[in-house]
Amino acid sequence: MKSRRKPLLALLRTSFLTIALAFIACGAIGGALAQDEDADATPKVELEANLDRIARETAELRELPPLAEIDDVLVSQDELLAMMPELIAEEMDPADAVAQSRSLAALGLIPAGTDLVDLTVRLMGEQAAGFYDPLTDEMLVLFDDNPNLTEYFYSHEVIHALQDAHLDPDDLMEDLTALNGDQILAATALYEGDAVAGSAAYLERHPALVGAFLREVQHDSPVMDEAPASVGIELLFPYTSGAAFVDRLLGEGGWDAVDAAYADMPASTEQILHPLKYLERDEPSLVALPDPTTALGAGWRVVDEDTLGELQTSALLADFEPGEGFNGITGDIALPESARNAAAGWDGDRFALWEDGDGEREALVWRSVWDTPQDARAFSRALAQFGNGRWNGFFNGESPDDVALVTPEIAARILLDGQQVFYVQAPDLTLADAALTALQTAPLPDPAPGPD
Repeated sequence: MKSRRKPLLALLRTSFLTIALAFIACGAIGGALAQDEDADATPKVELEANLDRIARETAELRELPPLAEIDDVLVSQDELLAMMPELIAEEMDPADAVAQSRSLAALGLIPAGTDLVDLTVRLMGEQAAGFYDPLTDEMLVLFDDNPNLTEYFYSHEVIHALQDAHLDPDDLMEDLTALNGDQILAATALYEGDAVAGSAAYLERHPALVGAFLREVQHDSPVMDEAPASVGIELLFPYTSGAAFVDRLLGEGGWDAVDAAYADMPASTEQILHPLKYLERDEPSLVALPDPTTALGAGWRVVDEDTLGELQTSALLADFEPGEGFNGITGDIALPESARNAAAGWDGDRFALWEDGDGEREALVWRSVWDTPQDARAFSRALAQFGNGRWNGFFNGESPDDVALVTPEIAARILLDGQQVFYVQAPDLTLADAALTALQTAPLPDPAPGPD
């Protein structure tokens, strides 16, 4: 979410079950489950005495110099819940979150009126097992009477501290506001994928800890189950797809290749989903939008503007119900093949929500560019199909490349032009046509769309 001031470096309960189940599937834990019950008797005092060892060992496995000191705090579930509103307030600007909620609702990704700050507080209160704050260098780790689980939590958060100390000379972790929403999600995927991979190495060295994960299968996630699917997918993506991305880098050149990625950050969720596009530096095109006053007249202003990216475009086309799109136990993201294929040729996009001076009328504009004309056509057809279901109408026109849908509530246009797709929606067709004309006259994408 663009309203983040810095990445939400938190370990999620749902995501780390993937690691435990993978260990079981490959037989890596052997007799570890039998050992776990005895290890679980370790008191909190003994765990605290071992934190330095865990930190040094994690640094060794991650092949980075250990930190002389870590500002760490073990907190209970109740303490973490009490701290959550303040933690999220540091991450999200309330006014930006309201604007973003309006634009995402206009796109159809979340229900109208969704309070993103409140939802994030409740989601993280349910899911978070630890936080690292790059502004204060403070690390919060959940201790809930299961020292084995906390040991893994601690190892994961230590890697964020190592990233901050050794791999972030420009302090990108402290301020992401210069990036668009898709870039923020891609950067967070590198941070979290690295932490998942590094702490998995710690888990492999200490397989007895895996048994503690299995009890988390019993962990209910009612907030996640009821959240808009796009929010749940965005929350889990950095851990699941980020881990796969980092695994590919490790295969290319070990931890040195992962370290090098911090000096050449992934630029889009497309590069995370398709690591070869990162390795070959297939950079997204920059897409421009017109000024709303030029398009629709005096008084019109931008409410919110951002880049959706391949991941959220596919989530939109999937048209999920709340709680769908991911496995609630393992955290794996499960997008239908049709949605993935329709979004796979993404090369760049930009959307904006505009409103008039009285705040009574809104217009949504969305411009996207695609690797090939065939990719653009596939997306435009999928977008029309999504709109047909959403508005209970039918996009039609003399050409399937230039279609409109008009209902008593909305007027929408989709125009396919080579490798570009233009989408607009407004209260009436006159406004929609004016917005579409302005979109077509905006500066061309830079660089020209297509694989680099």
